[in-house]
Amino acid sequence: MKKNRYQLEFKLFFRSSSSWIGIFVLLITGFAALYFGKTFIAKQEAVIEKAAKLQKKNTLNNIDHFGEDIGLLFYHNKFTLANAPDHWAAFANGQRDINPYLISVTMLGLEGQLYDTDINNPVSLLLGNMDLSFIFIFLFPLVIIAFTYNLLSEQKESGIWSLLKAQTNQSFQVIWQKFLVRIVVIFSVALLLLFVAMLYLALPLNLTFLSVTALILLYLSFWFAVSFFLISLGKSSNFNASALIAVWVLICIVIPASFNLLLTRKYPIPEALQNVINQREGYLEKWDMAKDVTMKPFFKHYPELKKYPFPEKKTFSWYWYYAMQQMGDDQALLSRLAIEKKLASRQYFTNIVAFFFPTIQTQLGVNKIAGSDLDTHLEFQQAVRKYHEQIRLHFYPAIFLNQPVDDTDIRDYKLEKFNRQQFPAIWINMLSVSLITIIIIGATIFNLKRFNN
Repeated sequence: MKKNRYQLEFKLFFRSSSSWIGIFVLLITGFAALYFGKTFIAKQEAVIEKAAKLQKKNTLNNIDHFGEDIGLLFYHNKFTLANAPDHWAAFANGQRDINPYLISVTMLGLEGQLYDTDINNPVSLLLGNMDLSFIFIFLFPLVIIAFTYNLLSEQKESGIWSLLKAQTNQSFQVIWQKFLVRIVVIFSVALLLLFVAMLYLALPLNLTFLSVTALILLYLSFWFAVSFFLISLGKSSNFNASALIAVWVLICIVIPASFNLLLTRKYPIPEALQNVINQREGYLEKWDMAKDVTMKPFFKHYPELKKYPFPEKKTFSWYWYYAMQQMGDDQALLSRLAIEKKLASRQYFTNIVAFFFPTIQTQLGVNKIAGSDLDTHLEFQQAVRKYHEQIRLHFYPAIFLNQPVDDTDIRDYKLEKFNRQQFPAIWINMLSVSLITIIIIGATIFNLKRFNN
């Protein structure tokens, strides 16, 4: 009998044209998001592949043009480190459209090169890129609202509810069956899109995939819980629809935007401009100073380089020039550390506040898995610093001794790719969404008990 009731509810659900429209909207936009997300990442992969070819080509060209002067060669020659996208990056593009994923540096001061990025249309950046995480986080809740807002109120407004209560004391079982049908349908569509994403984006079926699936299903459960809570208040269909849309606007748009403004005001970064100024002043002012002002701090920074003779009598030497560049970076050290501290504080504050907002929590979790979050970008920047330092220390001796270019291994240097040191876990994100969902379900049960009484 119970099985027959569920079969009947499924038939009633699929007889409605609005149900099919909701399902088709989710599927069509989901497939489109997969295509656009993969296309966006494919463009970045193409740029990285092209940069790898160009680096080798440009190195050979530089050797042809500047090979007689090794210091001038390394003044022009660039070395590239790429934050190569993971397969999950096509699922959630995150901040890969605003943060540089490809950084090419010379042996000059790093602080003036680290933040170079492509010029983008600010309107395009404001709109963002469409990916599957966007569909799950923003569009699925709207369809859930459309499917559930009038489950109880429609029965009351049509007079069916009074007849139902007169015939049985388990009237809410009928509403729950209707609700469960919608949960099954939404979860089935979500799992279908995740399965297609696994095939289309070549995502491995592992613990990471299962974690993302669990997080997304928990997030959808949160929205079902919100809908059921408002339904349990026993208000009209108009009230339910308006209230649910208001909650969606508040949680998905207003709170994240307000939170971003709060972060900007709470943790401003005026040090970013000061960092560039410090670096340039630290280098440029050395032209008008005695060479000892540059070389003493330089040898203090790199005592192992003292063994290479410094041509003090020369008006200009590459030895002195690269030491000046290093002094520019050293002078910008305090402002750089201040920037890093502010960004770390922003991220910490975000993680704390996001614990109470499932939309933000889910977005952070998916971006973390995809490697398209702020933490991964900061790790990439640190990797660029280490790479730049490695290049400097490797080629400084050849420059300071004025060795022939052919005696160096510059031709062997290729584009390097950054790999994350550890793969992140998102159990905190899942815990946050789960706890909030359980609290809302508890409030709903309390409402239903009071409603029955």
